Amino acid sequence: MRRINLTLLLLAGGFYLLNRLVLQTITGGWLHWFLVCYANDLFAGLAMVAWTDLLLNWGRLPSIRSWMQTVPLLLVCGLVWEVLAPLWKTGAVFDPWDFAAYQAGGVLWLLLAHWVSKQK
Repeated sequence: MRRINLTLLLLAGGFYLLNRLVLQTITGGWLHWFLVCYANDLFAGLAMVAWTDLLLNWGRLPSIRSWMQTVPLLLVCGLVWEVLAPLWKTGAVFDPWDFAAYQAGGVLWLLLAHWVSKQK
């Protein structure tokens, strides 16, 4: 799972760069709206769970394996990004739908982790 988490982190970072530099400039309509507003948040949720699981693994602690672990983790991350960040970053705004995007990314991670564990 360590290799999968590292791959997911690289893919999330790569998607962020591709989205910001290319995809948002060449798309229109609802796809452009999604890419600007929520796509990076979805991948951020996936990346945050992958990073946390990687750190737990390196510390020889039990891995994340359920929504009961991902939901609180991503709610805390969402509170920092959506509530605290606007207090110190000019231009940052609170968007409650971002919480859903973070959780969707966590669900994607859980589905991938479940699929990988069944492959072993």
